[in-house]
Amino acid sequence: MVSDIKPGGAFLLNTTWTKDELEMYIPNDVKAYIANNNIEFYTINGIAIGEEIGLGQRINMVLMSAFFKLAKIIPMDQAVDYMKQAIKKSYGKKGDKIVSMNNEAVEQGINALHKVKVPETWKTLKMDVGELSVGTDFYRDVANVMNMQKGDTLPVSAFVGIEDGTFPQALTQFEKRGVAVTVPEWNMDTCIQCNQCAYVCPHAVIRPFLLDETERANAPKGFESKKALGKGMDELTFRIQVSTLDCMGCGSCADVCPSKVKSLVMKPIETQTDQIPLWEFSETISEKDTTLNKFSVKGSQFKTPYIEFTGACAGCGETPYMKLVTQLYGDRMMIANATGCSSIWGGSAPSTPFAVDKNGNGPAWANSLFEDNAEYGLGMFIGVEQIRGRIQDLCQMLVDDESACDGLQEIAQKWIDNRYIGENTRVIKDEFIGKLLKRSAACAGGKDINEITDELIEKQDYMIKRSQWIVGGD
Repeated sequence: MVSDIKPGGAFLLNTTWTKDELEMYIPNDVKAYIANNNIEFYTINGIAIGEEIGLGQRINMVLMSAFFKLAKIIPMDQAVDYMKQAIKKSYGKKGDKIVSMNNEAVEQGINALHKVKVPETWKTLKMDVGELSVGTDFYRDVANVMNMQKGDTLPVSAFVGIEDGTFPQALTQFEKRGVAVTVPEWNMDTCIQCNQCAYVCPHAVIRPFLLDETERANAPKGFESKKALGKGMDELTFRIQVSTLDCMGCGSCADVCPSKVKSLVMKPIETQTDQIPLWEFSETISEKDTTLNKFSVKGSQFKTPYIEFTGACAGCGETPYMKLVTQLYGDRMMIANATGCSSIWGGSAPSTPFAVDKNGNGPAWANSLFEDNAEYGLGMFIGVEQIRGRIQDLCQMLVDDESACDGLQEIAQKWIDNRYIGENTRVIKDEFIGKLLKRSAACAGGKDINEITDELIEKQDYMIKRSQWIVGGD
């Protein structure tokens, strides 16, 4: 964050931290850089100012005026005049009260700056290395280095094996940013189990879970659950769990909660740190087969999302739709993405939010640099259909070959009959490959059968009917 500041420059941190908390939480390498480069260090509690004025988290004017005070690129009185003119132009139609609040934010931003006295002891501090052991090898050795704005230090050898630019999926799960000021706290007693909170969450950080008897017995202290409501769920209990460190604090979940007494209340993040290990346990809970309609709001949210913890803005209105689509079709999706917000939260290097399940199935995502994603997606579709056409030809060969035993003729015909039914091909593919791998020596007598079998195994990922999604840019 500070590595680009020139010696003698200024660093402004918007934070709620006290002096002691600054000492505790700022990484050692950041402290050392500030001290060794004679950087003027300032803090401002923009969140508190926004709450006091009535702007909530809309604190851009607070920080903008603080910036002009420190940057000194134009006289301060001139900067204030320009800002207030812009406020009148931008918010005038919303009434004098909104204009007045933003004008107050400008004044507060100028006067609320606090200069931090940088201790000499910071000069000799060494970089913290605790977080570098988190996640996979790729995350630790490549992605996290890039996230720390130190990607230029990576040698070319770090990318051996991924020369084509392919990055592993589901890296955002390791970031645990902890950026929210307030996060939701679940009230189990008033919850009506509608799952609307999970439905609207832009970042997939609040989720419902169904626990069986074994999972309840293994649950850590504090992981309480209540009797699950719904047909066929008599032996299960229900819980809403929040990933505190992944939450962005938008409050959409609390806003949408329909309970007479809200089941979700936004609380300061420091009061919810006990939920961090509870989220870790929730990730071990299995997805349950229920009679709930997965195409309903409640039923869909018991399905694992294949996109999570995106870097989208807090309260994003776009990502909940993508998250829902992945819950319905994510294990067999192909996405042709146009450049826009969807390519920023969906595929920014190095952290990818698209995930896979325990079988390695998940969305295939690619972004076209140009605004031609309809053609781009059509190309994907035609390519996949060519391969699937070849699979049908191979299946027909098995059907026509009298030497194809061990049920290969029947399963091949079953795949042909269900080729265009996505939900069925997922199940048929697993059964088909199982039979191909376990076929007896007698069944594999002919050269043709062996060649057909080998090619089907090679092309098995394409046996599943793909859900093709064209995602537009902005």
